[in-house]
Amino acid sequence: MPRTVRSPTKHAVDGDDQTKPRSSLDAEIIIANAPDPVFVSDLEGKILQANDAVSELLGFRPDELLEQSLSQFISPEELREFTAALHEVVEHGVTRNAVLHPRSASGEVIPTTLNASALRDPASNQVIGAIGILRDMRELGKARAYAESLINNAPDPVFVSDLEGKIL
Repeated sequence: MPRTVRSPTKHAVDGDDQTKPRSSLDAEIIIANAPDPVFVSDLEGKILQANDAVSELLGFRPDELLEQSLSQFISPEELREFTAALHEVVEHGVTRNAVLHPRSASGEVIPTTLNASALRDPASNQVIGAIGILRDMRELGKARAYAESLINNAPDPVFVSDLEGKIL
């Protein structure tokens, strides 16, 4: 059964889940059951919650992800890009297709895209973090390479045309 890992400091006092609003429980269920890697971070990039798909993608145990800064998994260059994406989330409420290459536990650099939206405090409506969804782009890269291989090795000429028949 899917589960999420979450920061114990960000939830109900004394671990009593009955004190959580229903919407909070619903959000946790959605995150836990999402097929893509989904995480929640604060505005500094510290991971507060992550689903099993994040652990599977990166190869880290859930407890190795929780409370860690995303800077542990991405290069300093990409950390600046992630920080810019967080600022975009704060200003516009969303960011789309930010490219990140986190390093897995085995050292593999994984091409991903990040879509994130603002996590707001229900009482003040202030942005307090981000909900991020990572998309593993390794399969897309393989599919592109295969398509290029087919085109480059085709026995007959291959071309692309627009709807009017003009060769592009």
